[in-house]
Amino acid sequence: MTRKLLLLLLSLCSSFAVQAESKKSGPPNLLVIMTDEHNFRTLGCYRDLLPPDQALMWGRAVVETPHIDSLAADGAICTSFYATSPVCAPSRAAFVSGRYPQNTPVETNNIPLSDDIITFAEILRRQNYATGYVGKWHLNGTGKPEWGVSRKFGFDDNRYMFNRGHWKQFKDTLEGPRVAVTKNAKPTYSVAGATEESFATDFLTRKTIDFMDAHKDKPFCVMLSLPDPRGMERLHARTLTRIRYAEVTV
Repeated sequence: MTRKLLLLLLSLCSSFAVQAESKKSGPPNLLVIMTDEHNFRTLGCYRDLLPPDQALMWGRAVVETPHIDSLAADGAICTSFYATSPVCAPSRAAFVSGRYPQNTPVETNNIPLSDDIITFAEILRRQNYATGYVGKWHLNGTGKPEWGVSRKFGFDDNRYMFNRGHWKQFKDTLEGPRVAVTKNAKPTYSVAGATEESFATDFLTRKTIDFMDAHKDKPFCVMLSLPDPRGMERLHARTLTRIRYAEVTV
C-alpha cells in the first residue's frame, strides 16, 4: 500500500504541476520527499549507473524502486550531489536553508535551528504559496516527538511535523496527531499491529496528499520527511544477525 500511496502522491503532484504549466502565468508547485538514512545504492536508478561491484556491494538488491526509477528516467538524476553532513539534523538544516551546518548553527543533532534562518519555504510563503511540512523535523532541540512545533520557519501548516524519533505508527486524536503505540504511557517504535492507516510512511503520505488536494487551486510547497527507512533497516540487520547466528549454531 505504501508504494501505491507514494505513486498517487507523485501523480497528483505531476498533475498539479501540469495544471500550473497550462495556465502559463501560474508558478509551479513544489513537493520535496526526504527519506531518513536512504543509501543511494538502494535505488535502482543509481544501481544502473554503477559497475556491479559497486551497485551490488552488499549482495543482490532486496528492494526494488520502480516508481522512483521512473521519476529519474523521465526527469533528472543527480550524480554529483552530496549531503553536507552524514548526521540527520545538520544535513536537514543545510537542505532547508542552503547554508553550511555551522552557519545554522546545527553542527550535530538536537541543536535548534537559529531563529534568523530563512528557509526556502519562507521565501515561497512570501510569494503567496501555501506551505506545509509533514514528518520528521529534528531542528527544534530535544523535544520528542513534539508535534507541530511553534517555530514554523515558513511551513505554515506543520500540524503533522514532529521534532524527533523514528516512530512506526501514528494516529489522529482530538488533541492532534500522536504515536499510535505506547508502553507504560510512553510512545514506542513498535510495528506490531501496523495497518495501512497507521504505518508511518502510509500515514504521513496520506496527510501530504490531503495538503496537496486542499491547496490544488493555488501554488503550494510541501515537504514530506519520512522517518523510514531508518529504524526498519536496523530491525532488518538484527533479524539477519539472528538468522546468521542460527545458521552457525544449527
